[in-house]
Amino acid sequence: MRNFLSSSLTRPRASVAMALLLCNIAVSSLAQTPCEWSNTSTEPASGGPVTTQVGQYHNNGTYYLTFDALSNIVLESVRVFANGAGNRSIALIDPAGNIIEALQVAVPDGESVISLGFEVAQGTGYGLRCINENPQLWRDGLGSTLTFPYAIGDLANITGTSVEGENALNYYYFFYDWTVSPGAPTMVSGGYPCWNVELMDVAPIAELGGGDNGNDCWGWVDPNSGREIAIYCRSNGSAIIDVTDATQMKYFANIPTATNASLWRDAKVYNNHLFIVSEAGGHGMQVVDLQALMTLPTDQVTVVEPVAHYTGFGNAHNIAINEETGYAYPIGSNTFNGGLHIVDISNPASPVLAGSFDGYYSHDVQSVVYQGPDATYAGREMVFCFNGGNGLAIVDAEDKQDVNLVSTLTYAQLGYTHQGWLSEDHRYCFLNDELDELNFGNYTRTYVVDIQDLDAPQVVGFFEAPVPAIDHNLYVVQDKIYEANYNSGLRILNQTNVSEGVLDLVGYFDTNPGTDAAAFDGAWSTYPYFPSGNVAISTMSHFFMVKPDASIAPGGGGNAVKPVKADVSKWELAPNPAQDRVRFSGYAGPGDLEIRDAAGRLMARYTGLPLGPDFSLDVSAWADGMYFIRLAPAGGSDQGSVRKLFVTH
Repeated sequence: MRNFLSSSLTRPRASVAMALLLCNIAVSSLAQTPCEWSNTSTEPASGGPVTTQVGQYHNNGTYYLTFDALSNIVLESVRVFANGAGNRSIALIDPAGNIIEALQVAVPDGESVISLGFEVAQGTGYGLRCINENPQLWRDGLGSTLTFPYAIGDLANITGTSVEGENALNYYYFFYDWTVSPGAPTMVSGGYPCWNVELMDVAPIAELGGGDNGNDCWGWVDPNSGREIAIYCRSNGSAIIDVTDATQMKYFANIPTATNASLWRDAKVYNNHLFIVSEAGGHGMQVVDLQALMTLPTDQVTVVEPVAHYTGFGNAHNIAINEETGYAYPIGSNTFNGGLHIVDISNPASPVLAGSFDGYYSHDVQSVVYQGPDATYAGREMVFCFNGGNGLAIVDAEDKQDVNLVSTLTYAQLGYTHQGWLSEDHRYCFLNDELDELNFGNYTRTYVVDIQDLDAPQVVGFFEAPVPAIDHNLYVVQDKIYEANYNSGLRILNQTNVSEGVLDLVGYFDTNPGTDAAAFDGAWSTYPYFPSGNVAISTMSHFFMVKPDASIAPGGGGNAVKPVKADVSKWELAPNPAQDRVRFSGYAGPGDLEIRDAAGRLMARYTGLPLGPDFSLDVSAWADGMYFIRLAPAGGSDQGSVRKLFVTH
């Protein structure tokens, strides 16, 4: 069921023969696609038409060329033909049509080569656009002989235009004779950028029941056989997938929607039964006996009928289940003001309304039997409600007929409190905000809320990712947080320094290479609770199974990777002198690396490398002599330190 991205692998430029090889990450015996460096291209390349054909100087900047970056690249320059001198604004466009970067260039009259220097991450569907209303740049049109795609070495392809319909490949907009050079090396698994997480398998939604989009996911383990089963929710139903061998997923059962298709569908499991809700009108709650599916063949897809259908509400945005108490919490429904619609599911085949709370609309909730430091509520069923524009509410639901609000929390730059999860000791709540990126220009934030006093929760810090992607769903296993953050995919944080309000990034798997834009596309949810340590990721277009490195996998306890912060005074290279490979020690985390020869000439420079004890350089092709290796924390060029490396063969 593999459908990996194609990938051309890049190697850095250098004035002597040298190659960076590779970070060796521990690989499970199941894994087929280790997370490793890509590194084959070494020189700049040119491509695309060089001269004009039939066309005109165009007066419309709406449409543009599209292209794929087959590895990290730098778009160095393009040739243009201008009708009059003047400034033109040239923009790099992401797959959703958003501007990633724009540059104003003074363009002379006639033919010229303009320098851009756009750094482009590996990915597909980019655009290069002149965003002036009246560009007055030459565009080839009908009557020209155009042969898309145009290869630019093995670094990029000019794939077509943003024009839709039959004329999509009949125009060529503005930019000729591209020059592209290799960018920083990329660590990939199956073509997907990664760090400490490797791809096991992936399938597009078309192979998993179809529909307009995918959304939520959850999981279940058969108590008799130990088979691991994933649930992938779609607009038109839910797919049941055997992921026991995560390298060979088997889609074998389909649960159609109860009424209509919907962008939103959500599912949870209790007592070997699956409970499904949707925003589709009149949908209610479907109940499916999962153990009854264990006799079905896995080489074909069987349509499954629910064993029960609860109709106490119509549409619902989400569902949470307290597996200790046997109560389900459909929320965002057309009942009780969108608040808590509490259902007794102790008998899964016969759900019964047990209570409600209509104080707030809730977008998502977590219900727990509270075991945290606030003795007042010890042993009581407490519900943590993530209420959109109203922030966080904590509710005492021990008595389902008398549910009481305990406290609320708002915070600076609140956009839409979307979802969250408690630390396993119930000391902290981690929550995400779905609109603070779009409303305030923040990058992806994970908020840390101190809940030692449930009557007075307070934000004590947040982790801000280095990308602007919108955050969506997160879950906690021991001291790790597994987040599905739309265009940036799966991000894994640890809680080593949570008492200081600090979280650390220790791994990622980018399900949407090419863009980290703040847009509603990409990874919707994740399920990190399989005993195997494999993790499910549901996106709006694909379903993934991935395996984190053992140091950060679910169940890894306190062995999480602990990045060293900004201290690069103690790192070392060994062996030194080196003949074949040299390893780094004393620094772990994102870092910038610079290599110079004995004369001080720059050989290569890399930014944002995931450095760690497994990172190494292959120096077997380097000339004998002395080299200077400078390491700095990512973005901290003033904090770097240098080591001498001697190479002898």
